[in-house]
Amino acid sequence: MRVLTALCALALATGLFWGTMPTRPPTGEARPGIGIDTREITLRAHLRDADPCDAS
Repeated sequence: MRVLTALCALALATGLFWGTMPTRPPTGEARPGIGIDTREITLRAHLRDADPCDAS
């Protein structure tokens, strides 16, 4: 009897969870990143201190 009750409770909770997904899906708060400013990196580079292999 306990196993049947546990299975019914699990089935009910699963059904209620998936029943709310079409009406109120979870939303995220993620935002796109700023990115990398390659122009600033290039302007700050010290080319005289670079190795010869960095020139290619």
